[in-house]
Order: sequence, then structure tokens, then C-alpha cells
Amino acid sequence: MRLVRVAILLALVLPSAACLVVGLQPVYEPETIAFDPGLLGDWASDEDGVSVTIERGEWHSYHLVLSEREKTTRLSARMTRAGELLLLDVTPLDGTDVEPLQLPVHGIFRMTLDNDVLSVASLDYDHFLELASRGEPGFGLDRRKNVVITLQTAELRRWLEQHAADAGVFSTPTVLKRIAAESPPPP
Repeated sequence: MRLVRVAILLALVLPSAACLVVGLQPVYEPETIAFDPGLLGDWASDEDGVSVTIERGEWHSYHLVLSEREKTTRLSARMTRAGELLLLDVTPLDGTDVEPLQLPVHGIFRMTLDNDVLSVASLDYDHFLELASRGEPGFGLDRRKNVVITLQTAELRRWLEQHAADAGVFSTPTVLKRIAAESPPPP
């Protein structure tokens, strides 16, 4: 189930996330997709034992391999800017079939890359639960209390730009550090 895979990603990256915030539309327009080769490589969190391998995908995308204990999850991602925000849009792995009656949702993360430190923050569940609970247009709840963002891409980008500095929009970031590639032993 593709939705479960995205849920696993969010649970791996954000161990405190009990429920999800997902978008039905991407946060990027095709012309806003960015690619930074500095993101490629192996990353690990000292705090929760999550490791992420980021590889080059097709069409300026990334392939993510998330590992925690015995679990491995493969996903695709695209980087984009919305104003000053650097965002990562995470979806089920490109090229995989989506089962009937399942939707490939989008996980939206704010990111910063500073040399060998990658900080990733999801949209904060409590903040978006409040928006959806009071009937804010474009934000709804499913039966499991997951927040579903129904805004079209341009509206979503505009909303994020306008509210990026609001308290609580993004969760506390997960900090990943680049894992240095091991040098082969000398001959």
C-alpha cells in the first residue's frame, strides 16, 4: 500500500508524529524543480537511528532509501523553492504502480543543507489539525484524523510562502549528518 509507505517515511523521519499531514497535489510546479548534487549521499541521525541514502533519480528528482532497524523504505523526492523556503516533496517511488483506490500523496518538508548537515522539518501536525478542525478552506481531516491538504499547487505554494514564519507551521527539524565515505585501505 503506497499510502502506508509514505506513512512509514514520515514516522521514520519524525518519530513523534502520531498522525500525518499530506498533500493531494505536489508543492512544486515543473519549472520550479531544483536539483542540488550536494544532497546526494548517505545521511544518518544521531538521535533516532534513521539513515537515509539519497541518490539521483530521473528528471531532477531524488530517490530516497530510508533505513531504521530492519525496515527499508524507498521513495522519490523533488526539491523546490517557494519564496525563501527550500522544500522537499516526498512521494511513493517513481515508476511504481499505484493500486486502484489508492492515492500517491505528497509529504512536504522544509529543509536546509549546510555542508554535511541536513535539517528536515515536516509540516507540524498540531498546527494543521487546528486549521482543519476550524474549517480553514483547503485543509481537511480523514477518518483517522490525518490532515489532508487539498489546495492546488499554486495556492499551496502561496500559502506556505505567506505563513512560513508563523509559529508552529513546521515541526522541530530532524538533523541528519553526512556519513563520510570510507576510504579503501592502502595497498
